[in-house]
Amino acid sequence: MLKIEKTLQSVRDLLDRLGKEGVEFTLTESEYSDCIADIHNPNKAYVFLECSIRPNGTFVWLDYDHHKGVCDFDEFRMRIITLTADEYLDRAKDKRKQWNDLCDGTDTPMPDSLAAAVSDMEDKANRLKALLEPDDPPLLDGRDIAILKELKPYGVVKPAEESQRLRELGVLERRYYIDQVFDALTDKGEKALKFASHVERTV
Repeated sequence: MLKIEKTLQSVRDLLDRLGKEGVEFTLTESEYSDCIADIHNPNKAYVFLECSIRPNGTFVWLDYDHHKGVCDFDEFRMRIITLTADEYLDRAKDKRKQWNDLCDGTDTPMPDSLAAAVSDMEDKANRLKALLEPDDPPLLDGRDIAILKELKPYGVVKPAEESQRLRELGVLERRYYIDQVFDALTDKGEKALKFASHVERTV
């Protein structure tokens, strides 16, 4: 089987799995002459502005946060799952904020229908994140990337709260050598930086 055929089958399997969680992406013949297929967002879910598969099996994409990149299937799988889960978490957060603003910040319970909708979004996001592999790295923002890149050998990330946050993300670990205490990148951290290097800002 050709590499592109394996990639397309992997994409179909992935999209089918996402569909079982109620997230219906579609795979169509590409509108672009240099690509084989396009991947389209589910209704009312904003994950990719554009996403296409090239003949060599790589993915070229543009998201709604002004990022673009080229990656292989392993990275694409992590990215589409994470971005989709984050989309549903953001929608749930926005619904909670809208209700809070409507109630002038008072602790007023949401109507059952709205509470159920918000809970469904959060549950869907958690089910999606459960599809990630144990060694899948998180998507890093610009601040996290800068901190990890600037970390010197035997250095410690400061303030302590930032070090703790990055350790909880799994990209840093605390190490000890004789009388030294320092932070070091984990394998997941190395992978996160590798994936981040494939991304560019469009603005």
